[in-house]
Amino acid sequence: MPPNLSTEDGKHRIWDQLATMPAARLADEGLHFLLASISEMIGTNHAYWLSAVCLEHLSPERDYMLGWRPGPVFFYGEQPEDRSLHAHYTREVMAGTYEVDESTLNHIRRAGRFRGTLMRDHVSESFFDSPHYQAFYRDKQITDTLFVVAPSGCDAESYYCFQRMRDQPPYESADLNLAMEILRPLGWFHRKLLLAHGLLIAENPLTPSEKKVLHWLLTNLTEKEIAEKLELKPDTTHKHVMNIYRKFNVSSRAALMALWLGHAC
Repeated sequence: MPPNLSTEDGKHRIWDQLATMPAARLADEGLHFLLASISEMIGTNHAYWLSAVCLEHLSPERDYMLGWRPGPVFFYGEQPEDRSLHAHYTREVMAGTYEVDESTLNHIRRAGRFRGTLMRDHVSESFFDSPHYQAFYRDKQITDTLFVVAPSGCDAESYYCFQRMRDQPPYESADLNLAMEILRPLGWFHRKLLLAHGLLIAENPLTPSEKKVLHWLLTNLTEKEIAEKLELKPDTTHKHVMNIYRKFNVSSRAALMALWLGHAC
């Protein structure tokens, strides 16, 4: 359970509890504790952690997302449609069939620096009439969203998103400032989360060629089709696939997809 967060030292007790928690429990219990604690402090009961990784560094002409792709997600106060909507979004982004929305693009443009924003300060008025806003916010009765994003190196980021629903009032700037104050000193924690989900590899990281193969491995393309798309020999592609499985400690494509799509709490 979160600590009593009504006092000024609430954020210090969050840091202290995370610092004393065994490493093996951080990715589940620790993340749940962190999301629950911040949610209580800023007055919401729905939040999620979303990982993002840069699989390739591409020009805007080739990829408007500049190689960035969504990774595993972890929900606090999960709603029935949360997981299926995220899985659908991830598959379409990986396949290149998703029309990237303004909010995602604005986040990508600021990649590489610690940052926070409220939804109303992050997008234009037209975003609130977009199909993306309809599916991901209005249909789910989400009335406001607060984002804090923490980079870990140049190729991975942690998104902490807190959402108010139904008749809850909009966030105030003080809510954003508090969330940022809590999350900014936790660089070690953000990195451990990404390591626990296989997105940062402490030893033998993915090579540039393996990152390209991984990108397409997370779609419906066969190994033969991946080889053709990347202009590689089939046996070279297969070696890359086997190396990717080994580095992520999985033995199949299904296991890799399960890892990538994350889990709920």
